Amino acid sequence: MTRHLASAFALLLILITCTLRPAHAQSVYKCTDGANHVAYQAIPCGVGLRETLIEIEAPPPLPATPRHSVPRASRPASTHAARAAPRAAPVLSYECRTRGGALFYRHDRCPSSIDRSGQIGGRHGGSRDQVSARRIPRLDACRGMRSAGRDGREFDDVPSTYERNLGRDPCRKY
Repeated sequence: MTRHLASAFALLLILITCTLRPAHAQSVYKCTDGANHVAYQAIPCGVGLRETLIEIEAPPPLPATPRHSVPRASRPASTHAARAAPRAAPVLSYECRTRGGALFYRHDRCPSSIDRSGQIGGRHGGSRDQVSARRIPRLDACRGMRSAGRDGREFDDVPSTYERNLGRDPCRKY
């Protein structure tokens, strides 16, 4: 059994060696001694050994990929406009301003009014300021939320730490 195992291992070793070399036909010598021990080698067998020459065919050439199989001159000329992907519409947020001059940013619609004491929307006691809304690119809203010293910053639509950790921060890409 070890004789067969040694022969199989030797043949496997030769096949691996042949696949790592450049693709051209090669010859391998199978040498058998008087005790029927087999050895495969690249050089002729020694004196007293039975020699068998094995020709290994070159593997077929790899097929060319479709893109590179067409010569460059015969490829259709592509224009920049044909290659450019259509641009997606920009994601919009809102810039909200009160009549009192407070400026804040929201990713959803602005409330219709805010309570001067800090309440948003609804009907609460106290004086209320009307809010006007203007759609702006999300990038501008995220930059505006980061600006310091602005009156109305407390009304910004800032996600909680929990929402940020879940990846739900609308400004994470900006």
